[in-house]
Amino acid sequence: MRIEIQAHHLVLQAEHREQIQRRASFALSRMSGLIQQVNVHLTDVNGPRGGVDTQCRVQVQLDRGEPVVIEDIDHDLIVLINRSLARAGQALERRISKSITSRRQHRPQL
Repeated sequence: MRIEIQAHHLVLQAEHREQIQRRASFALSRMSGLIQQVNVHLTDVNGPRGGVDTQCRVQVQLDRGEPVVIEDIDHDLIVLINRSLARAGQALERRISKSITSRRQHRPQL
C-alpha cells in the first residue's frame, strides 16, 4: 500500500507526515491487500489570507472499482488527520462488506 501526502498552502512538519503514515497504516491495514494507493491531500482552506481551517481529502484507490473518497475540515491538524483516515477505513469496510453481500446474493443456488 503506497501512501502519498500532498499539502497546499500549508507546511507539514515531519511529525505530521509520520502521523499520517502511522494512522493510514493502522486504519487501513485489514484491507491493505485490496488497496493500490492512498492519497492524502491537505489544504489550508483560507489560503494566504490566514485562518485556521484545514481540509483533508483522503482518496483510497482499490485494485478494482471506484476509489473511496473522504473529505473533512477542522482547525486541529492532528484531529483532522486521525478522523479523516478513520472515516476512510470505515467507508472502505462498508464498501467491501456490500460487495461480499452482493456476490453472495447473486450466487446461483445448487
